[in-house]
Amino acid sequence: MITEFHIGVDDTDSRLAGCTTYTAALLFQEIVSKGFKPLDFPWLVRLNPNIPWKTRGNGALSLHFRIEEEKLEEVKKIAVATVERTTDLAQRGTDPAVVFLNGRAPNLLCEFSCRALYDILSVREARQIAQSAGAEVRLLKGSRGLVGALASVGANLDHDHTFEIMAYRTPENIGTTRRVNHDSVRQMDTLFHELTFNNIDPETGRVLICPHGPDPVLLGIRGEDPTSVTRALNQLEIDEPIERVMIFKTNQGTNAHLSCHRRIEALRPYQSTVITGRVSGAPRIVRGGHVIFKTGDETGAVDCAAYRATGSVRETALQLAPGDSVTVSGGIRLQPLGELTLNVERLEVTELVDTVRLENPHCSVCGGRCESMGKGQGFRCRKCNARLPRTSRVEKVEPRKIAPGVYIPPPSAHRHLTKPASRDGIRRPISFEIDNANIDRTLESLASISTAS
Repeated sequence: MITEFHIGVDDTDSRLAGCTTYTAALLFQEIVSKGFKPLDFPWLVRLNPNIPWKTRGNGALSLHFRIEEEKLEEVKKIAVATVERTTDLAQRGTDPAVVFLNGRAPNLLCEFSCRALYDILSVREARQIAQSAGAEVRLLKGSRGLVGALASVGANLDHDHTFEIMAYRTPENIGTTRRVNHDSVRQMDTLFHELTFNNIDPETGRVLICPHGPDPVLLGIRGEDPTSVTRALNQLEIDEPIERVMIFKTNQGTNAHLSCHRRIEALRPYQSTVITGRVSGAPRIVRGGHVIFKTGDETGAVDCAAYRATGSVRETALQLAPGDSVTVSGGIRLQPLGELTLNVERLEVTELVDTVRLENPHCSVCGGRCESMGKGQGFRCRKCNARLPRTSRVEKVEPRKIAPGVYIPPPSAHRHLTKPASRDGIRRPISFEIDNANIDRTLESLASISTAS
């Protein structure tokens, strides 16, 4: 009897080396080589980016197959062996976990996965959810990786999602400078900018597809469909061998973590959240050039920080005025004295108040500008010396330097989940699926890329 079988993997990397996507790519290709049919591409599920103990992008991976029930134990052994082979268990904070689920993810697991995008979830709760969902858990060291591995299995990628093609380095090149021709990346971006995103920072020209750490990833191209990212990769000039290539279906570039609206009184450290309120104080610039503005609702107020690197977000925040209506999205940070700050990732200005400046009146005789004669003593015309004893300063509405709208940072300041401006308005139907023939063709194409390199 054939059944759906899901494998979740997390925390095989460390801050110094390794990569959970590499573990998943290796495992996926090994299972496919045994003749098992995938239900989809591997899933790269980015979870709450504000978790302080995450490694790099806080990504967890899951694989989805159709497998004969009598073959399940064989696949489990392959999975555990692959995770062991690609993990340095001596690294502090590396706690790999593998989760196996037979059949579709139940609602309680899907709800857990949703909360993992914007809350902090405990290992204790993860154990309870795994037991209730009938998931089998394998921990190779500590238990921290269980939350991500479990959440990746129950993730919902039926709606908005993207794809990323990753090329991996051969072992002897890991830790050296990545030899990808930057001019070819810029040319690729020109050709595929409508179907891929965040290849180049348009403000600085910096190449964004290559990481900088000592991990096995050579490059990653993100886009709307498997064909586009594959074609984009084929446009690049790469001057080092590629060990393997894999395409992941992912929630990157979707703002999936910014889906929970909260009252200010309910904010807690390390959440990803959205608040709506009014600016309750004049913005101020602090050390480093960052802008702080206070936003309040009926339950309280919180400082919002627009960092210098956020570009237009920071410049817009500086022009806010008390009374402006805003929707602010980002991560909650705990400051040294215990107060909370919302680090702004997305700023929507929904309504602007009129800002008024008090001016000295014009002379009623000659039209010249008047000057004050002192507190309570009225005004005197500078030109004709006429006196206006009962006249007061007049209010003049100043034009605002910003307009209602949505403001996001430049690509160089994006998090993995940040939705770029180029994807605004993109919605995918719930019925969107990739058939097995499409996956098979793509896998053959990826194999040819690795072989050619």
